[in-house]
Amino acid sequence: MRKTADAVIIGGGALGSSILYHLTTKGLRNVVLLEKGELCSGGTGDSAAIVRQHYSNEVSILLVKKSVEIFHHFPEIFDGAQVFHNTGWFFLVPPEAGAVFQENMARLQRLGVRTWEITPQEAAADIPGLNTAGIGRVAFEPDSGYAEPYGMVSAFVAKAKAQGAEVLTYTPARNIRLEQGRISTVVTDQGEISTPIVVNAAGPWGKEVGRWVGLDLPLEISREQEIMVEPPADMPPLRRTVSNMVDRTYFRPEAGGLILVGVGHPKENEAADPNNYRRGANQEFVEDTARRIAHRIPALERGKVIKSWAGLYDITPDWNMLLGKSDEVEGLYLSVGGSGHSFKLAPAMGLCLAELIVDGKASTVDITPLRPSRFSDNAALRSTYGGNRA
Repeated sequence: MRKTADAVIIGGGALGSSILYHLTTKGLRNVVLLEKGELCSGGTGDSAAIVRQHYSNEVSILLVKKSVEIFHHFPEIFDGAQVFHNTGWFFLVPPEAGAVFQENMARLQRLGVRTWEITPQEAAADIPGLNTAGIGRVAFEPDSGYAEPYGMVSAFVAKAKAQGAEVLTYTPARNIRLEQGRISTVVTDQGEISTPIVVNAAGPWGKEVGRWVGLDLPLEISREQEIMVEPPADMPPLRRTVSNMVDRTYFRPEAGGLILVGVGHPKENEAADPNNYRRGANQEFVEDTARRIAHRIPALERGKVIKSWAGLYDITPDWNMLLGKSDEVEGLYLSVGGSGHSFKLAPAMGLCLAELIVDGKASTVDITPLRPSRFSDNAALRSTYGGNRA
């Protein structure tokens, strides 16, 4: 383990690995990433990994648009790594959200996202057996889909290591030491690393890391559940990725003809301790989610739930990331509070935070609206749909 580093990143998920790669690409080669377990073993590994661009604030739209660009060029950048599945994405919206939907679609198109409205009947033609009851509007994004979390993290890390970074798994950070209010040292089980810069990308453990330097980060940890469904043999394969605001579900294809299904926000959060929470889904959740997806695609009444699990969200008060430099601790940068949508933003957010660290300013996308101080500045972001449909 290196004794000194130009920067230390705490957390080996989508954000930590993206920041690591982009820092080394920008020339900051003596960087160390610390992960307490295996890479991708936290929230990233449990993510549905849906990549969609339908956001309602400009900074998120621009970030995800850049991320989609990176996903589409991933094999060229990362030695042939194929991690993105360009299925296209449907957004099913109830009639009462029509005005907001129309406003958001205009914003997305103005900012250069390829998206347009289709009819519920057109969606049903593309998803055989789709029940169109209750669907008022449908958005289509041809460039969206889903990605493979472990493949993405592995590609970021492999490239970063080839460019000089050190990645230490099963090496938890235990403390951060300050000298006169500045980052000085990261303490691990394997020794200490002297560094002037720390990036807190610890996901659900980000609040705990913040406490080491006297910060009470505005993060709520919530347990989130999902199921995997095996459809009946006579059902046509699902080709599209779908966010369904009507039933508050999302679903997408998975390898082997399976279908991943979850329940979206707004909903009541289930507070969780990231060091001690139930990893399996509740039976009530499994049954309820199976009913919801069977209502929308009736053929799935004959489907079988073959797997279920629970992961964690780290949620901020406005459901958007804390991304940027800490005002309280010199040398500390925050990349936490993904609120359930940071996976799809991670490629671009890693790039922008690396620009901020190395150049003093994020030039690809202005991430000032995501600054950690925005809550004290009375500048929280707003979501037109509620919850993590930011």
